[in-house]
Amino acid sequence: MESRDELTFSDVLASTMHDTKNSLGMLYNTLEGMIGRCQEKRCDVQQEFYMLQYEIKRLNNILIRLLTLYKAKKNRLLINLDLHCVSDCLEEAIIQNAPLLNSRNIEIDLNCPGDLFWVFDYNLVLGVIDNIMNNTYRYTRDKVSISAFKEETFLVIRIEDNGPGYPPQMLRQANSILQNENPVSFDTGSTGLGLYFSCLVAKSHKKGEKKGYFLTENGGSLGGGRFSLYIP
Repeated sequence: MESRDELTFSDVLASTMHDTKNSLGMLYNTLEGMIGRCQEKRCDVQQEFYMLQYEIKRLNNILIRLLTLYKAKKNRLLINLDLHCVSDCLEEAIIQNAPLLNSRNIEIDLNCPGDLFWVFDYNLVLGVIDNIMNNTYRYTRDKVSISAFKEETFLVIRIEDNGPGYPPQMLRQANSILQNENPVSFDTGSTGLGLYFSCLVAKSHKKGEKKGYFLTENGGSLGGGRFSLYIP
C-alpha cells in the first residue's frame, strides 16, 4: 500500500513537471517576441531579457531531463530509432541556441558532412546537444565548435568551447556516472542530472553488444571543455 502511494505521488510530480514545462515554453516564446520588439526599439534592457531567456531555457531543460529520467525509471522511455541526417539535427540545435549565443557575440562553427546519416533517436540526441550548448553560453569565452564524424563503428558528435574547461569535480562526476555510480552530489554545486541524462540517452542507443557513451574532457581544438557523444 505504501509503494502505491509513493507511485501515485511520483505520477503527480511528473504531471506537475510536464505542465510547468509547457508554461515555461509559453514564457520563453513570449519573451522571444519581447526581445524582437526590443531590438527594433534598441531598448536598454535587451541584455537582461537574454539572461531571463537563458534561465527559462535552463529550467525547461532541467524539467525535460527529470521527465526523461522518470520515464526511464518507469520503463516507459520509448526510443524512436530512425535514419537521420546528422547535420540537420546539429543545425536545429544551433538555431535553437543562436539568439542566446549571439547576444554574447559567441562564434558558432559547424563542421559536419552533409551526407552523414545515422540511426538514432532525433529528439533525445537533440536534447543532449541542446543542453550542452545551453551550458556553453555560460562558460565559453567567445567560441563554440560543433562537429560530427564517423569513428570506427560510432557516430561522434562533439561540442567544444574556449572557456576555462570542466572543473575537476565535474570530470570526476562524469566518470562516476559512466561507472554506474550515484550521479547526485550536492557537495559540488551540481547534481549531475544533466550528465546522467546524457549517459541515459547514450546507453539507450545499442547495436549488437555495443552501447553509446559520452566523454567529458579538457583541451581539444579550442583549449576549453570538450563533450563527445558516441552512438554505435
